[in-house]
Amino acid sequence: MKKSYVGLDLDVYEEVLENGLRIFISKIPRHTIHARITTFFGGSILEFKMDGHNEFTKVPGGVAHFLEHKMFEKKDGKDPLSVYENNGASGNAFTNEFVTAYHFTGTGHFYENLKTLLKCVHEPYFTDENVSKEKGIISQEKKQDLDNPFSIVYDRSLLNTFHNLDFKNTVLGTLEDINSITKEDLYNVYNTFYHPSNMILTISGDVDVKKTIDFIKKFYKNYNFKKRDKVVIKHKDEPESVVKEKDTIYMDNLSKEILISYKVKKPTYIKDAYLNKIYFSFLLDMKFGAISKVTDVFAKNKNIISTVSAYLEVVDNYYIILFNATVKDGVDELVDLIDKTIKDFDFNENDFNLIKKSILNSVVLSTENSVGICNMISNQTYFYGKPVYDMYDKLKNLNFETFKKFIHNINLNNRSVVILDNKNLRG
Repeated sequence: MKKSYVGLDLDVYEEVLENGLRIFISKIPRHTIHARITTFFGGSILEFKMDGHNEFTKVPGGVAHFLEHKMFEKKDGKDPLSVYENNGASGNAFTNEFVTAYHFTGTGHFYENLKTLLKCVHEPYFTDENVSKEKGIISQEKKQDLDNPFSIVYDRSLLNTFHNLDFKNTVLGTLEDINSITKEDLYNVYNTFYHPSNMILTISGDVDVKKTIDFIKKFYKNYNFKKRDKVVIKHKDEPESVVKEKDTIYMDNLSKEILISYKVKKPTYIKDAYLNKIYFSFLLDMKFGAISKVTDVFAKNKNIISTVSAYLEVVDNYYIILFNATVKDGVDELVDLIDKTIKDFDFNENDFNLIKKSILNSVVLSTENSVGICNMISNQTYFYGKPVYDMYDKLKNLNFETFKKFIHNINLNNRSVVILDNKNLRG
């Protein structure tokens, strides 16, 4: 079925296989091909019902990331990444809190690379020996995080922000989690979440749509996947409050690292999930974006070593606003300035329209390359259940008065601050 992103001159061909796999293909002549298969299983999913089971299964933190590593190890010893490289393409994978994705980018040998990608995610090979070996590799990766100032404050911030949601567990897991993962854990999560009905395949670039879909259908005839019900993930109620409002970590560190986390219940004024997030993001753009007054204040503050980063995460029924900075001193002053700025609801319509124009331009730019298109389709399908084909019209119709009404009743009082300080200066 052919669909189109209205106003963006971008067509997407959708197909759903009998096994439940959803395929999205966007043909862009004379563009490099990017293909990505995504499973809706990330680091924040730790309790679920396996197919045919009535009880919930709980797995260690970090298992999604561990599984991502192991999917590249094959019984025949052939590394998928080497296949891509030999074909002049580049391949990789990533795991975040919500999904795990495997992908390649290249021009020639497309069908061989596509077959390699699909085999990569559908032919697991876990043994006690290769799982044990991987524990050492991932433990080293985790130890590097334990020495990274941002990772330290971010990991602590998760624990201090969330009471019950498994989002509080880091994607890599703790060292204890990593060392507890077994071959059986990997097969349990693989058999549950790596079924085609829990995955999407996105392809963008100079491809023949019909030939590609026929190739994918033929590939899956070699596998006995049957369509099944959606995976049941354990729901956990989460209160609006944070666990801990302020926390200081002491270690050998010349500068201070700050992470501020605002936990905000999603406003209900706008029911459309896409528009809800877009309108909420204007709060950050208008108060901390390039055109904001506070940006100059940050730049002139000699105590601030890094830029002050502000970004937004969507977690269950909450928006999490994060601010990060590296400073020499003046922690309390910076925290107070950020708090005062974000709670100042004096907004300017001209600023709103400038940001709206910038967002429209960035959307257009994101559809001019195959990676950007796959990013957009994959993200929208995860967060909203399907691509937002009318997104351009929705963005064009963003309204300043609607924004003010939407943002009016949000609660910014649930805040957690984590500071990494030098232990030698501990009072």
